[in-house]
Amino acid sequence: MATEPLDLSPESAVGQHGEEVIPLVVPTVVAFIGRTERGPLNEPVAIRSFEDYRRVFGGHAGFSFVSFAVQHFFLHGGDSAVVVRVANRATRATIDIPAGSETMRVQARQAGGRELLRVSIDYDRVDRMPAKFNLVVQRLNRLGSELVADQELFEALSMDPTDERFVVDALHDSDLVRLVGPLPKYRPDATRPAFPGQPIPYINVTGAGSDGDELTDYDIIGSNSEGTGLFALDRCPQVDFICVPSQPGRDIGSTSFLAATRYCERRRALLIWDPPWSWSTVDAAMLGLRASGQLSRHALTYFPRVRARADIGRHLAGMPACGVVAGMLARCDRRGVWHDMPPVDTTLKGSLAPVVDIGLRQAATLQRMGANTFVRLQPGIAALQGNVSFAGVTAIEALTQDLSVERLTAFVLRSIEQHTRWVFRAERTPELAGALERQVWLFLVRLKQREGLAGSTPEQAFFVRTSAATTASDKDRDVAITLRVGFAPRRPNEFLTYDFRYHALSLTTEVVPVREAERNLG
Repeated sequence: MATEPLDLSPESAVGQHGEEVIPLVVPTVVAFIGRTERGPLNEPVAIRSFEDYRRVFGGHAGFSFVSFAVQHFFLHGGDSAVVVRVANRATRATIDIPAGSETMRVQARQAGGRELLRVSIDYDRVDRMPAKFNLVVQRLNRLGSELVADQELFEALSMDPTDERFVVDALHDSDLVRLVGPLPKYRPDATRPAFPGQPIPYINVTGAGSDGDELTDYDIIGSNSEGTGLFALDRCPQVDFICVPSQPGRDIGSTSFLAATRYCERRRALLIWDPPWSWSTVDAAMLGLRASGQLSRHALTYFPRVRARADIGRHLAGMPACGVVAGMLARCDRRGVWHDMPPVDTTLKGSLAPVVDIGLRQAATLQRMGANTFVRLQPGIAALQGNVSFAGVTAIEALTQDLSVERLTAFVLRSIEQHTRWVFRAERTPELAGALERQVWLFLVRLKQREGLAGSTPEQAFFVRTSAATTASDKDRDVAITLRVGFAPRRPNEFLTYDFRYHALSLTTEVVPVREAERNLG
């Protein structure tokens, strides 16, 4: 690619073939997966604050640390999160509404023991219509409280299937309840007060829901075909980090770890893995790191866990700090993913403290072994240090343990993959390859100007070239064009090289790492 001076403004990157500027800084999205008090199951819900989380998923629960992780994420600088609630055999609450000698049964839309629902029936303005009634559904804030968190009002419902306000159809739009079982012959009985002037009484839950059992690997991983668990995140256009906060006293299983890191590899994301509960001392953490079979450059971990300074009895063993780490990294990303954590503030906020004191020498050893560390700098102040992935001390290449390099690589690959899809819509003209090269070249040269790549010249920092499908194997696999990109994240001319193969029939981009011996082959 030619290296003469070019206009590097965003406007210059939009060409006649549909190519567009590739942004250098995008919001970091962190996904949290686990048990919550309430909320939709296996649905990715985007939130921008802990208050958003509370409205949808409730507050802190004794059986899960997800709420704490999300709270810590926003406290430490996070802006954008996605929460996926998963459960193991959770059940829904039911309410039986009398209807003469029969019953109309409604069920909570969401499973769980914290769906504190109640209903009332009245005939206001429909008392002369025998098939009509009004339904009020409320969800209370907490047990024993009269504070209403949500309310739905359904007016002029009908038991007549031909009516436009047929109760079965109308309740399809309810976020709180759904009908179950056969309908009674007559409308439900009005919930009247015992004496005139008293408030209308409510019918409370008659069959309580349950939060289910502790999660298994299968609940966390979910199903690819059904889009549950981890695979619910397929409905999110972007995910940068995945957190699966470990349950109180229980570690995330090796099956979940392997599935999550493989999923992260596919999505160009990183798993923030909570250390085992057995890592209660520095020595135990070192032994655990040496013996761990759960290593991956698509994951990062830390030590130790954290606790609230004022929390004397509830969480003596600490709480997962995946949300803390994610928030700090997201805050750092506002300057670009290629920057290391300092000089961004990485001190623990919200009166949090490490559960174990670590000296600087111990911290350095743990970091060499693949664990970032919370180090107490002075009384009352502790900060996260380290820049390592969980590739382990036996990593073949030192770069695979460098967290910034891994993050930069994921960002470059995802950015090119996402913003060059216009190739599938473009005509296959002789100018197509040049337009594709130019778009990616502009992206990488702007990245170099922001000190994201090594080298004093573009040639030392990256290269870009394309080739049409020339081999029989490429033609058989329907590869219309191949884009080869190399970039130097740490030292000039030391390129990480990848081929982007654009498959015309399937409209997919295959990204393939190129071995050292192949890097100079065009």
